[in-house]
Amino acid sequence: MTDKLFSKHLIIYSFLITSMLFNLFGCNQKPKDRAFVVFNEGVALSLEALQLDQNGKHEDAFDLNKKAITKFEETLRIDPSHYGSKGALGHSFYLIGEFRAAINWFEKAHANNETTAATFRELGLSKINLGQIEAGQKDLEAAFRLDDSQNVKDITADDLYDIGKLAFEYSDEYKKQGQVEKGRTYQQFSLAVLEMALDISNSRPDIAATLVEFADKVGEKALADKHR
Repeated sequence: MTDKLFSKHLIIYSFLITSMLFNLFGCNQKPKDRAFVVFNEGVALSLEALQLDQNGKHEDAFDLNKKAITKFEETLRIDPSHYGSKGALGHSFYLIGEFRAAINWFEKAHANNETTAATFRELGLSKINLGQIEAGQKDLEAAFRLDDSQNVKDITADDLYDIGKLAFEYSDEYKKQGQVEKGRTYQQFSLAVLEMALDISNSRPDIAATLVEFADKVGEKALADKHR
């Protein structure tokens, strides 16, 4: 595993453990005991899913994240005021690519003062995945205000790099299907996301090279020359 991949998984692991420990020391009232147990069952499933994902068993990890979601939802049915479950739901939905649900739960978490760099980061990335670039960028900036470490910026740049490359692949497919305008929209989205990635982590020749390649392909000479 690369150092960056390890760091990315460590952030996710830390997010889950922090939530678990908060509840361990914060839930002393007996009516909350059941919620505490169910929540930590969800955390255990999330951590197991993380391990499976690290080992390349992505489908199994997906299934376990779905089971974790069920546990976190059950926690909130038992105790609607439970601290940590809303953010955990946002995180789990983000991991399985259900970005609208992730946004919904992250926003509920923030309304409940469950605000961390991790929740803002994944909220921003969820919005960007749905094409909401400006709104997503604001959330990423909020994340960096809470944690301005280079590590967090690097893994965010990696995530944006993946989004940008995938969007360009989609643009080619849409153009092959005759949906030219939709293809162009995805091309512009791809370029904007890749530029954002470079702004966040500007010492990334791999991202710069991909941005130049894509910009050249679509005739954006000024953009290509800027990063060449």
